[in-house]
Amino acid sequence: MDRSILFITEQRSFLVNAMIKALEEARFQVITSQPDIVEINLIQKLPDIYIVYLEGDIVSFNGTLGLLKRLVTEDGKDRVLYLIGNPQEIASAYDIIPRGLVSSSFLRPINMRDVIFKLNNLITDEDNYDARHGNGAHLKRILVVDDDSVMLRTMKNWLSKKYEVSMVNSGMNAISFLATNCVDLILLDYEMPVISGLQVFEMLKTGDKTKDIPVIFLTGKDDKETVLKVISAKPEKYLLKNMPAEELLKAVDDFFHGR
Repeated sequence: MDRSILFITEQRSFLVNAMIKALEEARFQVITSQPDIVEINLIQKLPDIYIVYLEGDIVSFNGTLGLLKRLVTEDGKDRVLYLIGNPQEIASAYDIIPRGLVSSSFLRPINMRDVIFKLNNLITDEDNYDARHGNGAHLKRILVVDDDSVMLRTMKNWLSKKYEVSMVNSGMNAISFLATNCVDLILLDYEMPVISGLQVFEMLKTGDKTKDIPVIFLTGKDDKETVLKVISAKPEKYLLKNMPAEELLKAVDDFFHGR
């Protein structure tokens, strides 16, 4: 990820100009745009870091937030979204784009040192990841399989600090991915259309290359009937999708520590 930022604001006020100047002095390249999906789509090389400065008529940001939701959940893309605004503006933004897709939110009045600190940590984490892989170090590899793109991106945001995370949005895409890639763990959505998680699990267990890959089911239901069905398939374990991030991360950490 490079140091380019798309900064979306309704107007270039004195405060906004000061924020952009602070970013540029911190060696970030800033492209500005109004909350206009046509204007954003005309940008030839779209950055992977987005900062949205919410102010004024929040309804005017709805289309842009919808576009950013699609961009940050796009398969194979590592993109980051930050929001700046007051509590009400940020809460309104979460009605359009789920909280799990937003890497950080900042309340006005804002201290730009906090924003720049987050951005520098983001770039440093990417550099350290590349350095670890360049030196042959091995991060545990996780494949997340879910038909919900929001859930995929949320899981990637939660897990990618410690693990190498790949995402696919269907059972058949998972089988295709695993034909040419190795992973240490599969997080598999139990309820998926066309080919269910259970069917994918059975296919994996009959494949010579995939039969030994541990699978943890993800389920959005915690009723007794569903839980018993999940357990009866005998995965490594199951996790509820509505678990807090820290609990899900601990469950994955504990799984690897126990092996």
